[in-house]
Amino acid sequence: MADLYQVTAKRGLFLRNAPIDGDVITSLAYNDVVERVGSSNHEDWWQIRASAGRNVETGFAHRGFLFAYDPKPKTRTFSFSNLEASFDRVRSFVGDFAESYSPQLLPILNDILTDYGINKNPKRFCHFMAQIGHESAHFTTLEENLWYSSSGLWRVFRKYFDSPEHAAQYARQPERIANRVYANRMGNGPEESGDGYRYRGRGFIQLTGRDNYRRIGQRIELDLEGDPDMIRRDVAVAVLVSADYWDSRNLNKAADVDDIEAVTRGVNGGYNGLEDRKTLLKRAKAIWG
Repeated sequence: MADLYQVTAKRGLFLRNAPIDGDVITSLAYNDVVERVGSSNHEDWWQIRASAGRNVETGFAHRGFLFAYDPKPKTRTFSFSNLEASFDRVRSFVGDFAESYSPQLLPILNDILTDYGINKNPKRFCHFMAQIGHESAHFTTLEENLWYSSSGLWRVFRKYFDSPEHAAQYARQPERIANRVYANRMGNGPEESGDGYRYRGRGFIQLTGRDNYRRIGQRIELDLEGDPDMIRRDVAVAVLVSADYWDSRNLNKAADVDDIEAVTRGVNGGYNGLEDRKTLLKRAKAIWG
């Protein structure tokens, strides 16, 4: 099992490329979980591996600010008690994208899903993984892809354009597209306000619209409205947002009765991508069910 530690420095902890006075690689936040991978020629400095956004960095940090981490799975909870084996199963579902996050994310994921009851049983967990898998384009992005051609725009967002020629004026311009199709709804202002692009879909569940950013932000006590890119920058925040949105839609109840249509409607507002979601659910059940 990985040798895991939690950062205890309230103001964060520098990860350096060498002990004591090495250059700073990144700053680790309070409560971040890191993996010890070695020692150094300085007794109080350890070599550690840590997630930094989508990257995994290896460097040195003072051991005085690292405390042994024990996830302590709660009883009657479907948990990642064996992190290395669990990571292999996550990798088999997520694919290469899993490598960006490393096993260090699993204790965080476990804690978040436990808090929301999503991993109380395999059925809930499988539905959750299938939905976020589809919404994130099979875990390849934490940001909505708005690179639409003129024909794609007319097919998907026809109601927001007067004609195919009108749609063609916006083709391959993600910012203009978002500002157009998300204007004057979900709490966004008019097209010229820029709210559509500012509050475009982000995270594993593609949170969209100023109202949702404000509402979920208030629930998890993070200023998502003021800093919407936080969801894209920090994978732990992306997981937290997805879990809280899931909870706000009471989707554990639908997952418990294995109703993928109800779950999809709660996530998407309709049934877009239902067949792919079903395929992902079948794959998830083969791994965890």
